[in-house]
Amino acid sequence: MKKLNHLGITFFISISMLAACSQTNTQHNNTQPNNSAMDSANQKIEANKQLVKLWIEDGWNNNRNEEVVEQVFAADWVDGNPTFPDQPKGIEGAMYFVEQYRNALPDIHFTITHLIADPDYVTFRFEATATHKGTLMGIPATGKKVTVSGIVIHKIENGRFAKSWNEVDLLALKMQLEQK
Repeated sequence: MKKLNHLGITFFISISMLAACSQTNTQHNNTQPNNSAMDSANQKIEANKQLVKLWIEDGWNNNRNEEVVEQVFAADWVDGNPTFPDQPKGIEGAMYFVEQYRNALPDIHFTITHLIADPDYVTFRFEATATHKGTLMGIPATGKKVTVSGIVIHKIENGRFAKSWNEVDLLALKMQLEQK
């Protein structure tokens, strides 16, 4: 009989805990943001990731930067840390950046290794390979195959890159180009 009472008590405690958890989950679910707000945020996040993929995979890797630049960059885009001192702003500035690298590294190919986004920013890390066929950082063409990595952060406004910050391992790139 004691064993039955112990099982009965265990059963009663289990049912009570299940009921308490169920009530807590119901209360917790009522405090969650509504699904449409979460869906909207998730849509923005996915759109931001797709913007990066369009720019890197279609623009850079398929050499279609000129065709996609206006789909990706805001008309008043700002480079947060311009690599080139005379780089203009806006779409013209984005194409200036592209042309500088394309002239020196015409076959550049990017691999996105990490891609992180929220509704207002998108960040990605990349590894790129290219052949040095034009002057870059004051170094004339060497014909060397080089590898470089970097991280880019884009501020998104109205579905376009509004401001960008690039942290590229230019020291490693320069060392590869200067190696004898």
